[in-house]
Amino acid sequence: MRVCIVTRGDLLPAHHGAAVKIVRTAEHLARQSGQPCFLVTDDRDHAWRTDGDGLVAVPYPPRVRAAEEWPPIPAMGRGAERLLARLGYPTEELFLYRALLDPAFWGRALWVGLAHDIDVFQAEFPGYGLAAALAARALSLRRGKKVQSAVVQHNVEWDRLAEFGHDVRFIRPIEQAVLRLVDHVIAVSRDDQQRMAQAGLPAHHQSVIPHGVDLLPFRLGQPMGVRDRYGLDPAAPLLIFHGTLHYWPNTEAVRFIAEQLLPRLVPRWPALRVLICGMSPPLYYAHPAIVFTGPVDDLAAHIAAADLALCPVMAGGGTRMKLLEYMAAGKAIVSTAKGAEGIPYTGGVNIEIADGADAFAASVSSLLADPARRSALGEGAARFAQAYDWSRVARAYLHLYGGAPRGQDWSPQLPSLAPLVPMVDGHLPPRRPSKPLTLLLLVNRGCNLRCSFCDLWEDHVHMPMDRALALLDEAVAIGVKTLVLTGGEPFLHPGLFTLVRAAKDRGLGVNITTNGTRIEARWDELVSSGVDSLSFSLDGLAETHDRLRGQPGAWRRTLRGLDAVRAWGGAATSVYFTANRENIGELVAVADLARDRGAAFDFWPVNDAPDLAFRGPDDDAAWLGAVATLAARDRGVAEKSAYYAEALPYHRGERSRFRCLGFVDQLGVKYTGDLIPCCVWGGEGLTVGNVFETPLRQLWWSPKVQQFRERLYHQGCAAGCFNHSLYELEQSLGESFRVG
Repeated sequence: MRVCIVTRGDLLPAHHGAAVKIVRTAEHLARQSGQPCFLVTDDRDHAWRTDGDGLVAVPYPPRVRAAEEWPPIPAMGRGAERLLARLGYPTEELFLYRALLDPAFWGRALWVGLAHDIDVFQAEFPGYGLAAALAARALSLRRGKKVQSAVVQHNVEWDRLAEFGHDVRFIRPIEQAVLRLVDHVIAVSRDDQQRMAQAGLPAHHQSVIPHGVDLLPFRLGQPMGVRDRYGLDPAAPLLIFHGTLHYWPNTEAVRFIAEQLLPRLVPRWPALRVLICGMSPPLYYAHPAIVFTGPVDDLAAHIAAADLALCPVMAGGGTRMKLLEYMAAGKAIVSTAKGAEGIPYTGGVNIEIADGADAFAASVSSLLADPARRSALGEGAARFAQAYDWSRVARAYLHLYGGAPRGQDWSPQLPSLAPLVPMVDGHLPPRRPSKPLTLLLLVNRGCNLRCSFCDLWEDHVHMPMDRALALLDEAVAIGVKTLVLTGGEPFLHPGLFTLVRAAKDRGLGVNITTNGTRIEARWDELVSSGVDSLSFSLDGLAETHDRLRGQPGAWRRTLRGLDAVRAWGGAATSVYFTANRENIGELVAVADLARDRGAAFDFWPVNDAPDLAFRGPDDDAAWLGAVATLAARDRGVAEKSAYYAEALPYHRGERSRFRCLGFVDQLGVKYTGDLIPCCVWGGEGLTVGNVFETPLRQLWWSPKVQQFRERLYHQGCAAGCFNHSLYELEQSLGESFRVG
């Protein structure tokens, strides 16, 4: 399905919320549909195209440009602005409404529809709805089949303008008429849907699809010297607020911070500072404690540097994307009730609500004085935000356009916002998590290859889909952020991509680890699933790989699958290499092969396979030489050099106990429902309960599992693995993974 977004032109750089929303929607529509998404704006020279990663200009042909410059057309556009001003539209916002009466804009939309076979015209803001509706109807007549149109309401625009003091007697009926022309009206919150219903727009004509957020950049954001950049004391309390600062509600929020909040806070917190980020800062509200940064390209770093986020907004509508960004970063937030409008919240769990200067200052001061409560509030916020990933939002649009009934609320089915349960890593010293909590899910037993170092190809058993889907809900409840689907060969599981889509709908990042030989057989399902990444197992060049994998031609088919995914570009790719005595001489060559294809590369020594272990000085030298070669050009390998050297005694059979962060930063579930701390599927003594018999959230915080995770840290594990979970413990704790 090809979507053309019809909208404003100030999209790049995406320094304001509307631009972020529009660009991210376009990128994720392209990723989820597997089709390019186009954007028509007030730019007279070119449209935009995205295949999922950035916008590329698409020049209009000379005939379109000539038509736009035919003297009556520009004259009509200028006349449109004068008429709109007389109808009551604010002068500074006429660019948002000119498309209502600008034939040049209508022509650009129609040309993109004809040239690029558009199925849906999606107007962002009602001012672009007429252009979308006209283009859709003209194209429908030409093709003889339905082309859809939609308006996405970032706010209820006539209410927003009335709130700002504008006369909307003529504006309201114009915009309502536009909304009735299109096939879909999309509100970004239930609050906005109810406002439009009260104004007479039929409820069945409206759907709710919320704004989203880029989870990963904010979740992994680091301060990156932000305090040093502005000469701020590293120990001083730091607050943050951001937005388009000439937008009146944000301007008023800055005034509130400068004139009412800071006079109440500075006497108690004299070193306190406030970062205010965004274009057009109102410098007339300057204050010694305020740092106006202007627009920033590293917003995630600025948020990460702050102790607390503010949203003292008292007007406007829609959903404040800044709140989702603060939440994704795991920041505690103090907001007015108006500022949090459109965001379901539980006070004191995912957001702190305070109205009035005294109450707002008291909440800020209380949180600054209580790091533990601030941290708990941030964790609740982060858990909330995980359901608002842009990929899920884009999938809701595509479901709607694909025939789902109008009038539905596509807001996430949120995980419980009950008070946070006790931390599972209280037995550990202060640390940085090694990764977002990751569920390694062995969805099946059975494989089309016959690897000499694996027995998971024997028999064919699939995890039942009803149990797998129930497990996803349990995983979200305990805070899982990343799902790794493995097997056996997961592409043999008939419900694999149903599971991927369900995981994405729950806000999870999804990786599939595969031998890559079944990619083409399930290509359409893969492209439409929303999967984030695929990891391909490649254990040598052609002859070696095929021998180890037990099937002639396996190497060629794996490379063909990898190349197809890279050419598609809808998911990240990586290559995994299992090093052993038969393939160690080809480690560097396979790393080069992966690099040449733009795929990430990772490797580790074979686990628990004595016949393939390094057997002497030549094997040891080949291993260390390959590691040194890769370390010279890859910082990540260089940082792990000592860890890779430790693999040699492991291969010699010196199997001392190893410590890891199983049941802390990762967990594993087998197709049988067995809960284990890792991906050593055949290890003895690792099973701690069964999620088909006892819900995962009950097991996760049970005394039995807690005792096991503490034993992994204090006493280690002798299950026979040597993988990156050991290195991750060292990085997280600054301690050796070896016991003793």
